[in-house]
Amino acid sequence: MEIFSELGRAMLGLWWMWGTIILGWIFGALWIAWRQALFKSKQVWSVLDIKLPREAKRGIIAMEQIMMNIWALRNTPGNMYEWYWDGETTLWYSFEIVSLGGEIHFYLRTPSRYVNIIKSNFYGHYPDCEVEEVKDYIDRLPKTIPELYESGYNIFGLEMFLAKLNCYPCRTYKEFESDDEMQNIDPLAGVLEVLSRIQSEEIVMMQVVARPASTNPPARLVKLAEAEIARLKEELIKNAPKKGAILDFEESIGAMSSRTPGETEIMKKIEAKATKNYFETMIRYVYVAPKEDFNIVLPYRGLRISFQQFSIPNSNHFDVNYGTWTRTWIWEWPYIFPKIRGEGHKARMWDNFRNRKLPSGTFMGKLSQFHIFTSSFAQIISLLNTEELATLWHL
Repeated sequence: MEIFSELGRAMLGLWWMWGTIILGWIFGALWIAWRQALFKSKQVWSVLDIKLPREAKRGIIAMEQIMMNIWALRNTPGNMYEWYWDGETTLWYSFEIVSLGGEIHFYLRTPSRYVNIIKSNFYGHYPDCEVEEVKDYIDRLPKTIPELYESGYNIFGLEMFLAKLNCYPCRTYKEFESDDEMQNIDPLAGVLEVLSRIQSEEIVMMQVVARPASTNPPARLVKLAEAEIARLKEELIKNAPKKGAILDFEESIGAMSSRTPGETEIMKKIEAKATKNYFETMIRYVYVAPKEDFNIVLPYRGLRISFQQFSIPNSNHFDVNYGTWTRTWIWEWPYIFPKIRGEGHKARMWDNFRNRKLPSGTFMGKLSQFHIFTSSFAQIISLLNTEELATLWHL
């Protein structure tokens, strides 16, 4: 006990040293969060309305190629000045499908500096499409929840995320294709059908906010994939003797001859996902309608059902982040003031949707936006590669 007492006194005697370290870390984190917030506030954005003639047919692989080119526009701080003074952070894009009373639009919000490049990419892959720079449709709607209420509207919103580890892929457009053209299925057909059936005064908006992620070592998705494959192999080796399996270790990958086709296939899928460039994404749905017509059954149940087609039972699927959606109950944490919490969730959801926000990349950035009823730490980023992103948003 004397040793611990002496250690405690020594630590107290060095309060100035560890206090300086802690304060230095807090100051540095706050500085980065502040500079990044200034950098984001100075960005100029443009909204593109993209239209494709009904008779034009191009494979979704064309959209994946556009996603690859958009990823290649990724900016990043190149030196200490850009990191610590400019506060430069990777810019993001918002891929949106909006139904205004059943009239469907495909919008893409992009940094204005890239408008001509993105237009060229669309015309190159979809020669018959129309890409028009338009005023942001979101500006037609009230800016705040109280203003929405005053205009006679109500709102429902939710965010979705990959329910399992991000290295596990969801079902992509390649698995909807068939050698028989009559058997081909458009992955967005179910979503568009739901959006087309809303009433004339209703508005449903789907938003996929995507930020190109770095693939330089250590790439987050690659590390996740490698760790999960190693875990799966270790689990197979551990369980193999119980089945009387014969082990066949290969020098490079330690593969096992006892793997079932399903086990082999899921490892291939994990590896394949990690070989493509990927985005940090946030998927949001918002439904706005007059109070007398407000009914979330179609936008909520219908859209959830349509998203089930992207599920792979032994791989991944999309789920609702109940910590951020706009419905709250007394039996959910923190178990108090459900109406106040609900209003807070609506305000946060509407602000995030209007400004196409991603969660802050720094701890202090998230802490600065924290509110007890609308925690900024509850949001969940999903890692989607170009193939998965093109599946969720294509012409």
